[in-house]
Amino acid sequence: MKTLKRLAAVVATVVLTVGMSASCFAATWDSYFGIQGGWYEGADGELTSNTADGWTADMASIGWGGCWGGQVMQSVDIKKGEEYTLKCTLSSSNCDKWVFIKIAKDDNFAYGQWVQIKKGQSVTVDETFTAENDADQITFGIGGDFGDRTGIDADAEARYALASGGASSINDGDPTYATVITCEGFSLEAAGAETEAAETNASGETAASSSTSTTSSTTSTVATGDFTPIACGVAAVVAAATIVVFARKKDAE
Repeated sequence: MKTLKRLAAVVATVVLTVGMSASCFAATWDSYFGIQGGWYEGADGELTSNTADGWTADMASIGWGGCWGGQVMQSVDIKKGEEYTLKCTLSSSNCDKWVFIKIAKDDNFAYGQWVQIKKGQSVTVDETFTAENDADQITFGIGGDFGDRTGIDADAEARYALASGGASSINDGDPTYATVITCEGFSLEAAGAETEAAETNASGETAASSSTSTTSSTTSTVATGDFTPIACGVAAVVAAATIVVFARKKDAE
């Protein structure tokens, strides 16, 4: 009987730990879609994939509330005056689509860029920039934008100023368009991190030295501020200990 109780405790611990790990590691990107949030002007959609280097947004309609009617975002740690390299490939399945990339803290831009994607095609972004301000978030604005949000969105004037043709050039065509927008190969790193690693590995150093240099350059990758894995591990250990103590108490009875 005692053996069965201990076995049950072990099984419960494994199940709980696996379940907690699955939920803890699932969210790399956060998202917002206006319709789901009760904003009828916003986009109607959901994230259907969510990985460290990209995401997929399946949109039933892009909406007409501006690019922020649909958002995919992640925490970052950007320092004013430092150089960073942003890379990703964006695609839109069913319609031409403007996407705005905003790296900022609130409405203080460190960097911003409009990307126009043609239907069924993809656009690769590979930009090195000097941060104009500190920033704590990168946001992809994927809602329907028609260049008419000045005076409505706090950052509209600043973001339209970044379009080569101004506000009048931003027009997503029809707010009822449905499309799948995909981001692949995403990275945001301190400029030169990859080059330094490559130069180190090509310099003829021993494998151990190269490994140390590569690890050092890896730490320059922009932090996402996600301490969830640590919290999950602690929670799992506490849960396991609680179950074992309970099992022992039952044995003593």
